[in-house]
Amino acid sequence: MIKTSLAAASLLLAGMLCPAFSQEDTGETPPTSEPSSFAGKSIDEMTPDEVLRLVRYSYTLYNRDFTGVLQMGITKRVPFLLSLKPEAIRFIFDDPAQIIYVDTRNQKFALLEGIGGKEMTPVSPSKYDETIRGTDVTYDDLSMRFLYWPNAKIVRQERIKARDCVVVRVRNPDGSGAYATVDIWIDKQSGGMLKMMGYNLEGRPIRRFEVLHGKKFGDVWMVDEMRVETISPASGGKIESSTRMRIQSTAN
Repeated sequence: MIKTSLAAASLLLAGMLCPAFSQEDTGETPPTSEPSSFAGKSIDEMTPDEVLRLVRYSYTLYNRDFTGVLQMGITKRVPFLLSLKPEAIRFIFDDPAQIIYVDTRNQKFALLEGIGGKEMTPVSPSKYDETIRGTDVTYDDLSMRFLYWPNAKIVRQERIKARDCVVVRVRNPDGSGAYATVDIWIDKQSGGMLKMMGYNLEGRPIRRFEVLHGKKFGDVWMVDEMRVETISPASGGKIESSTRMRIQSTAN
């Protein structure tokens, strides 16, 4: 049985269980667990595509709603509702009404959107690199479309935040969106994603998001804070802007 959950992250990574965090990160002692497994395999025994399938599978483990906010600096705050269901992830915004919907019912990527109460329709690939509500978060980031890209490769193992990770690299198969290549740091113990780096066609980093903190919501340990940074490829990796995604509470 998988013992982790991911939501974006949600981005974006809202459902990864707390073994990915230390007591210092959370302020509480997290539960212990055995290393993640999928189809009877440990992460070290999986193919790269199986590792990504494990992360995608973790989207489907919960049926719960959370309130959250996207924050840039001190003044810009964009509230949202994150709805995790076995069949879908929904990001719900107000003023104007907008629903961004990730279908998780099968192994194929499907991203839909409803604006102003209208019927949900597929998001055009031309919008994948557009930012959400003027923040650093794009449609690609909310949907984590890169987790569905084929022919993944494990390029190295690395230790970050005192966690042993495998770094999985995927290449964009269709050219849509801003990312030509994405590197994903996946915690070997929990199976959750700790970090992502997106690169342009020239191989220069253009966006990074990273898990910062975990918290217990009722009986569920969650990622409650992530940082999303836009990087200037022309200035030697200078950070142009940054957005925090915070999960604040369970919704009534």
